[in-house]
Amino acid sequence: MLNQEKLLLHMAWANQYVLGKLGELTEQDWKLQLTEDDWSIQELANHIVLASGGYAKRTSGHSVSTGLEQEMAIPLEKLKEYCAAADEILREQSHTSDGIITLHHEGKTIERSRSTIISQSIHHATEHRAQISDTLKVHGIRILDLDEIDLWAFSDIAGEINTVDG
Repeated sequence: MLNQEKLLLHMAWANQYVLGKLGELTEQDWKLQLTEDDWSIQELANHIVLASGGYAKRTSGHSVSTGLEQEMAIPLEKLKEYCAAADEILREQSHTSDGIITLHHEGKTIERSRSTIISQSIHHATEHRAQISDTLKVHGIRILDLDEIDLWAFSDIAGEINTVDG
């Protein structure tokens, strides 16, 4: 695959992997923050999922997580479900012709290409998965090694052939 498909499949897999690892946390662990000014683990997980849903809605018009707020204690199973749905919409949208998508937000008109929105969704999820990992490590919780969710690991999990004979 020499396109965005691999990156979107990797994102969806990595998001589910991280959310699965968060199932090992206690209720108190979900409240941990890197610093007092940063989001908690719960808020970071929510943000990954809600933003993915926002990118999906922006590119497709289809909403997967209405009525949810950043500050809510969204159950882990719902986070996984909403994230999987949004990530799949983004993957499907990557096969749609590129074009300009207009968003009216807080009195502003914002225009972005579909490909930029989808590319940003990948970057955004990666950034916040790293924040979750850092927050856990600072508190001595070593359940999430980012090397376990890199593209090399995804390639191996996906059964990709990574050698060239010849």
